[in-house]
Amino acid sequence: MELRNICFVRHAKSSWDHPELADIERPLNKRGLRDAPFMAKKMSELHVVPDLIVTSPAVRAMSTARFFADQFRLPDADFMVVEELYGAGPYEIIDVVHRMPDEKFSIFLFGHNPTLTMLTNMFAGVHIDNVPTCGISQAKTMVNTWEKFSPETSAFVSFYYPKQYR
Repeated sequence: MELRNICFVRHAKSSWDHPELADIERPLNKRGLRDAPFMAKKMSELHVVPDLIVTSPAVRAMSTARFFADQFRLPDADFMVVEELYGAGPYEIIDVVHRMPDEKFSIFLFGHNPTLTMLTNMFAGVHIDNVPTCGISQAKTMVNTWEKFSPETSAFVSFYYPKQYR
């Protein structure tokens, strides 16, 4: 068994300036464009490093994920867009994690609320009222394959969010 790391990242703050855009097309707003690179840099400083980024296809999630990929200089081959993450519930996210390549030991998964708050609260001893934009819930698990990942086989490690550092 090997230690695996997973971070569930809520996309950074999105813009509502263009009501004609479909929800999936909403971009980051000014705060989101500030917080996403800030949190990517903070995770780097904390030595919480992904070797795979998995993101919802929503523009705001992909943009947030791209800041992290750039910070960690991940190649495009380690940047995965998974269509079903948009609108997924917590169990669908767990199903996505089950399909991740076992040679990757640290995954950052970018998604949406309220799902990420519900998923975070599935870990033993955790209650978070709301994962804020660009908030990150980190867990570690001792499983030899991602297929065995679950909140029950994992330990919640930490919770990071922009206002914590500003």
